[in-house]
Amino acid sequence: MLPMLLLAVNSLIAQTVSSVTGKVTDAKNGNPIEGVSVTVKGTTTGTSTDVSGNYNIKISSNNAVLVFSFVGYSDQEVPANKPSIDIKLSSSEVTGLNDVVVIGYGTQRKKDVTGSIAKVTGEQITTIAAPSFEASLQGKAPGVQVTQGSGLAGSGSVIRIRGIGSISAAGDPLYVIDGIPIYQDNFQQGNSGGMNLNPLAAINPNDIESIEILKDAGATGIYGSRGANGVILVTTKRGKVGKLSVNYNNKLGAVTYANRPDFLSNREYLAIRQEAYTNDGHSGYPDLNGGISWSKAMNTNTNWWALLTRVGMINEHSLGVNFGNKLVRSYIGAVYSDNESYLQNNSYTRAGLRANLDFNFSPKFKVLLNGAYNRGINKRVPAAWAGGLGDAMSTALPYYPVYNDDGTYFTGGSNPVRRLNETKWRNYDDRVLAGLTLEYKPIKNFTIRAQGSLDYFNTMDYQYESAEWLQRTDVPGIAKANPYWGTNWQANVTAQYDFNVTENSRMSVMVGTEAQESVVKGYNSDIYAYTDKQFYENKSLYKDSLAWFKTQPPNKSNFKEIEKDNWTFNSIFARINYNIASKYIFQLQARYDGSSKFGPNNKHGFFPSASAAWVISEEKFLKNSDLINLLKFRASYGIVGNANIPSGEYYYKYYTGSTNYQGEPTLYPSNIGNPDLKWETLKNFDLALEFGLFKNRITGEVAYYNKNTIDQLLNAGIQPNTGFGTMWRNLNGGKILNEGVELSLNLKVIDKKDFSWTVGGNISKNYNEVKSIGDLDADALGGGTNDTRIIVGYPVGTNFVSRYYGVDPVDGLPIWYDAQGKLTKTFSLDNRVPVGKVIPDYVGGVNTALRYKQFELSALFTYVIGGNLYDGSAKRQAGIITDWNIRRDLLDRWQNPGDDAKFPRTTLQTGTYPGLSSEWQYNSTMFLYDASFMRLRELTLRYNIPSGCLKRVGLRNASIFVTGMNLLTFTKYIGGDPEIARDFENAQDRNMSPNVTYLTPPQQKSVMGGINITF
Repeated sequence: MLPMLLLAVNSLIAQTVSSVTGKVTDAKNGNPIEGVSVTVKGTTTGTSTDVSGNYNIKISSNNAVLVFSFVGYSDQEVPANKPSIDIKLSSSEVTGLNDVVVIGYGTQRKKDVTGSIAKVTGEQITTIAAPSFEASLQGKAPGVQVTQGSGLAGSGSVIRIRGIGSISAAGDPLYVIDGIPIYQDNFQQGNSGGMNLNPLAAINPNDIESIEILKDAGATGIYGSRGANGVILVTTKRGKVGKLSVNYNNKLGAVTYANRPDFLSNREYLAIRQEAYTNDGHSGYPDLNGGISWSKAMNTNTNWWALLTRVGMINEHSLGVNFGNKLVRSYIGAVYSDNESYLQNNSYTRAGLRANLDFNFSPKFKVLLNGAYNRGINKRVPAAWAGGLGDAMSTALPYYPVYNDDGTYFTGGSNPVRRLNETKWRNYDDRVLAGLTLEYKPIKNFTIRAQGSLDYFNTMDYQYESAEWLQRTDVPGIAKANPYWGTNWQANVTAQYDFNVTENSRMSVMVGTEAQESVVKGYNSDIYAYTDKQFYENKSLYKDSLAWFKTQPPNKSNFKEIEKDNWTFNSIFARINYNIASKYIFQLQARYDGSSKFGPNNKHGFFPSASAAWVISEEKFLKNSDLINLLKFRASYGIVGNANIPSGEYYYKYYTGSTNYQGEPTLYPSNIGNPDLKWETLKNFDLALEFGLFKNRITGEVAYYNKNTIDQLLNAGIQPNTGFGTMWRNLNGGKILNEGVELSLNLKVIDKKDFSWTVGGNISKNYNEVKSIGDLDADALGGGTNDTRIIVGYPVGTNFVSRYYGVDPVDGLPIWYDAQGKLTKTFSLDNRVPVGKVIPDYVGGVNTALRYKQFELSALFTYVIGGNLYDGSAKRQAGIITDWNIRRDLLDRWQNPGDDAKFPRTTLQTGTYPGLSSEWQYNSTMFLYDASFMRLRELTLRYNIPSGCLKRVGLRNASIFVTGMNLLTFTKYIGGDPEIARDFENAQDRNMSPNVTYLTPPQQKSVMGGINITF
């Protein structure tokens, strides 16, 4: 009887609810660690440590085991057999191996990842005043080339992951934010104003927790049909368990240009023009452009660059609020930033609000809500060929005045100040990203997730031109608006089951289905009204004007709402992961996609991939090695696709004509349909070795990849007798190779309590070659107006120009190579050959960080080695004197017999150079430059205020910092900034001509300071 009584008492004691308290500190320096996850193993019971590292957790069994985990530290499990347990966490045996990495439709421990994934934290992308979050990735991930577009506010970037594999289809990676494949078309407004709009600019970088860049088929394969160019997964911040905390971040700074071309003054320009006039056999003074007299020109020296630029200001405020308990976790974020560029009247204002909420209704059922509203206001100015600073670099000559003697504007030639003052341009971009996720676990280790999301955007382009600009007295001015809007719906359902196959092996099986529909609408013409106010200042006038256009003749019959784009995807996918003793890891995944973009004969595509990893350091012969702490080998192979082309190209389309026939409207075809249009396909092979040495003082990764693109989607030229210029088709037999090596390395040079120094970096080499283009010739596939082509045996975007030998020292005329390599003094486009390339040999970054007590100093250098930069604007500035400005470097010209000069003798007549019919045809290696450069991309000095000082004023953390961007640039290019991505005409132009400049505004240079406090 007594034993039974004791057993009953023990049973009651075991079920009595008790609690465990304690403190978690860093094993190395003894500092408390805030935010450590403390859970009861095998249950959903959990909490996290507070700012002092303290925790308190309830348990209901004396057999309970507590699990302590925190990013960057090794997990620790201890029996909950005492009321007070203090824990010391040590850095992970292999740095970051316990980090959670976001993958498609889920997460994995970094140790279990079999694909190529580069992770960039949210802190790393908010250090500088980049115009958009994607520009902050530059130099931070191997194999990822990021080229910021220009110095314009809100400028986008060209991102290429492991080379260029597409021609006419878009080559940009797929962006997925919190599971939402977002709208990212750069060409809805073409290159209006000399720039492409950036659909990513309105997204708040301060909301981002991490960015994962998926590079190989082992990582991107789950996205199958859209993974050919890589995938960028953006994960926003979510609430964590703990007390209410508020983080405030402020940045204030100044912006100017990083590099700029140097142009001749009025008298220098006039001297060159006089020289050219004399060289042409004339005497006296030449006529001047704009009807300016010679004497007035000699006394007018307008610095157009100075008039169109300024020191811009940065002003940014962001707020993040975090709260969490067992039931609800929440993150609320808000931002307001007004970032001016160095161009007068140009700025990008961003305002946003985000709310991410997690509801844990029970151990089996969870609901996740995320929603964000962002507004971007781009105060635009024309650039490049459209004017503004482009005029200052081209047709706004130094002897042109801003005003005539009577105070009126000078209108005899380019006057960008007049345009700046008399026109206004605003682009409003409103974007809503919202998602709902339901997660249900009906049984242990089985999870069903259903997600629905909406990406809604509304873009309004407002322009205003005054009566002065219109040169009219009968109207006060004109306001114009061009709106477009769209919805991008997505829904997916996944089911995942995790189970142990044996005692030392486990398997995870996930299957899912997804549907997506995107519709973009707009009007077929501008809405306008004659008024002295802009539409964005008078919204009621805009509404009245829109109603009038819709209802009143003659507009009613011509003005209408149209679909600019409309497409759908339907998919099923699956992934199997198998892990044996955390040493041998295998993954199989496949996706079957259907897309409305392709014809009935090829509507669907199948995209499988396989990958594996061997964690060699887990083997017995390395398990306790002091030298090698991590050695992991991985490999993958898979097939992924690209469907990023305009919709509706596989069928014939007809439009209503502008003329009638016998009183009836006419129809005309606008394209040639192709029912056989199908997916562009990429076969992707990857090998990599990850390593950690000397107690992880040295960590890194070396990788090799081989990618072959086939069935390229082309919008190529066809026979003129069809009545059409181009047609969408697949290049059967075509092949593009991208092959490369990547290396990343990080060293802990010094790792002491009060002093540490780390050095790291990455370098990537990519070899690109067009293996076949079928029966197409070099001129069938051009990169817009940029003299780049697709040629067998050469990289995508090879410069196709005449070769310049030099100047004949006797007469100063240019000497060329003909197609056979013989010298000739007759210029001919028939002598064009493939020479130069827009793709660099190497790209990468070098970073270093010093910490001494509370001070931190960090720097990032980015670099490009090899490749060429083609200056498409210089051909109107070198030798042939036109109505354009002349750069100072072009003064290296022939003047007298015997001169050894780079540029030929000056002339006002293109016929002086035999065979040259126009300066626009002057396409040669004379304007091909070495594209190599290095720049100090980031430099930051930070002071972390000691915790003892903060407690007195109720703060948890606080720091002050000063940051510089693009402070130094080292380059041989003297025509401006070497980092360029000009205004592109279409995706083909963007793929083939990323390193071509045409009056491109140079990059920004900025210095800013700020504070970051948490309370």
